[in-house]
Amino acid sequence: MSTTRPPRQPDPERQAEEVASSFVDRLSRKDRRDFLWAEERVAYPLLSDVESTIEELDTSLLWAEREGGRFPCILDEEQVAVPIVSAPTDAQRFPSRNAFYSPQFDPFYHRQYVEEALEQLSVLGKIVWWDPRIVPKMILGPLTKFLTVRFGWMAENPEFRSLGAAASGPSNNPYLPFMVHTRTSGLRIHYSKAFALNFNPVLGAPTTPVSGWILPGIHKFAGMDAKGRMHYDRGTFSTPPDFSAQLMI
Repeated sequence: MSTTRPPRQPDPERQAEEVASSFVDRLSRKDRRDFLWAEERVAYPLLSDVESTIEELDTSLLWAEREGGRFPCILDEEQVAVPIVSAPTDAQRFPSRNAFYSPQFDPFYHRQYVEEALEQLSVLGKIVWWDPRIVPKMILGPLTKFLTVRFGWMAENPEFRSLGAAASGPSNNPYLPFMVHTRTSGLRIHYSKAFALNFNPVLGAPTTPVSGWILPGIHKFAGMDAKGRMHYDRGTFSTPPDFSAQLMI
């Protein structure tokens, strides 16, 4: 009599380590400038947003390497350096300049903006400047933690496999409900993945308190007031198990 072996359960931690290492290896390749878009890659489910963040970070790092400059990072409460990819700004003052590093970035014309943005971000931790070539290895730990949360949720929800139209129903929608409260009312809430700071994404409605939807992972939050000033919260939230945040801003 033959027996059927039960399907092997996925190991979120091991999978996160493997995928994070593959992303870091990609960022560390010396020849990635020539093969950035041409190479064939493994397509992972539910990681298109992570892919886009890695691509944005890679573009910023390449630009900094080409210019021979240093790359800004936040030294967080755990003394882990987290790269700053970009930050939102007042669209009326800088309609197309919302990145610290990009091919269109003018470090002289926008020096005041960079200084103001970094001063605001300093509430999250000490600003440090690193050689862009060592930044990829710095994100390995935070990226692994982020992916462990993402893959852990996927292991508990095996019916979900992509961000396509088939995931539009409440039973297999990967976006999880998240509620944000702040001390100051009327803030537009922005959020960022914790392994590379980019506070451009907006959560839900334009004012607080706000309820919106967020993909599983580890995130940080900020609020923009009516004058375009950003207010950053020092907290870090993992969803799941966190489904709400009381921001100290």
